[in-house]
Amino acid sequence: MTLDGAEIGPPHWSRTMVFQDYALFPWLTIERNIAFGLEVKGVPEAERARIVAEHVKLVGLSGFETRLPHQLSGGMKQRVAIARALAVDPQVALLDEPFAALDAQNRSLLQDELVRIAQATRKTMVLITHSIDEAIKLSDRIIVMTKRPGTVKANLKIDIPRPRAEDDPQVIALKKQLRALIADEREVELA
Repeated sequence: MTLDGAEIGPPHWSRTMVFQDYALFPWLTIERNIAFGLEVKGVPEAERARIVAEHVKLVGLSGFETRLPHQLSGGMKQRVAIARALAVDPQVALLDEPFAALDAQNRSLLQDELVRIAQATRKTMVLITHSIDEAIKLSDRIIVMTKRPGTVKANLKIDIPRPRAEDDPQVIALKKQLRALIADEREVELA
């Protein structure tokens, strides 16, 4: 596998990950959690402080910098995880069902926030989701995978302007198309 023509090897700053379960250090404040990768990367303290402040603001957590993870809601924890992933300035941020643990209201709010953050940072983000609605809301491109072995079944470019209303005829048509692709996959599995 390659990224910009270069072989993908061991973990590297060019690729970061946001997990389903936040993966925050419980003994570190929001600031220190966001700064962790920057410290490991060897970013000087003054520059690190500037980057952390910028990312705290980016994810809407100003005023909470000294809080510990147990003092945060699930949505706030995921904002910290997103800020930490973006703070090291990756080429690609990988997000594995980042909103799966959230209630419907916070999930929708954070989906909107992720769109805003992606537009503000201009970072490539690869989102893994099982939610058709989430894929449509967040994606510029949707790749539908087959069951085992996982291969690309469809690669769809999404040109629907944002914000994408659920009752928009283009959104409804895309949802039907995706449901049909997934239904085909279930029929193959049952055969």
